[in-house]
Amino acid sequence: MRKLTAALAATTVYAALATLVFCTMIAETVFLYPNYFHDIPASLIVADEFTAVVSVGSVMRPLGAALMLTGVVAVAATLWSKTSRIWTLASMLSLVSGLFLLSALYLWPRWTVLFDDRALYTVDELHRTAHEIGVAHSVRVVLGALTALFAVVAALRVYRDRILQAQCQRSES
Repeated sequence: MRKLTAALAATTVYAALATLVFCTMIAETVFLYPNYFHDIPASLIVADEFTAVVSVGSVMRPLGAALMLTGVVAVAATLWSKTSRIWTLASMLSLVSGLFLLSALYLWPRWTVLFDDRALYTVDELHRTAHEIGVAHSVRVVLGALTALFAVVAALRVYRDRILQAQCQRSES
């Protein structure tokens, strides 16, 4: 029962955080992206001014790191459980590939082009970079949804196992 309680706590925290990160990505997509990309390069200057104190990266990078850490803990806590282990590992796969690697290796350098080094590029190059960000971000949103969905399913599987084990213990006594 202790294994199940620890696994349930770990997967529930991971699922809640994965859902929060996904919802934050949706909010970022709906509220910020249209403002960033509507009139390049002028809209980038306004976006720079708007995010002078707190940028998306200031929030999402630590949140992503926390998600990664809770995901590793959830994987470790569910290694013994065949039913939830697969879902937790699937969630981590989409997290690492979509939210971490795609972001760090592909998107972050492109954001640098738009916000830090935009004076070095033509307007056409900035438009192309914005389009590349839009396409990659769409993939990231889909993978974020899968991360959250698989994490929730893993938590529900652990919860189901815990309920079934508690019923078995009650029926034995």
